[in-house]
Amino acid sequence: MCHQSGGLVQRELEANGIATVSLSNNPGATARVRPPRWVQVRFPRGAMFGEPGNHAKQRAVLRQTLGALTDIAEPGGHVVLDQRWEAEAVMWRGTPLREGSYS
Repeated sequence: MCHQSGGLVQRELEANGIATVSLSNNPGATARVRPPRWVQVRFPRGAMFGEPGNHAKQRAVLRQTLGALTDIAEPGGHVVLDQRWEAEAVMWRGTPLREGSYS
């Protein structure tokens, strides 16, 4: 639901002249909502900027995401960051979350 709500808020802000960009680790859900600009990260749920304590990666993700505000020229466009999860898998209800798993 957060991908849908976020995309709807983005579209309203953009309609009022405020540029937006969102992060997503669920490209299928985000593409269905069609936000104005979005950046796909390959991190598990709950860690949109990367591993806890990895400040260099977190800053890199933030810089690349903000750069997408100008890099994405077409409405609905997106970029996929090349950053990958490097720590142990995050566990959710006894199951490791990996790229491509969202719940």
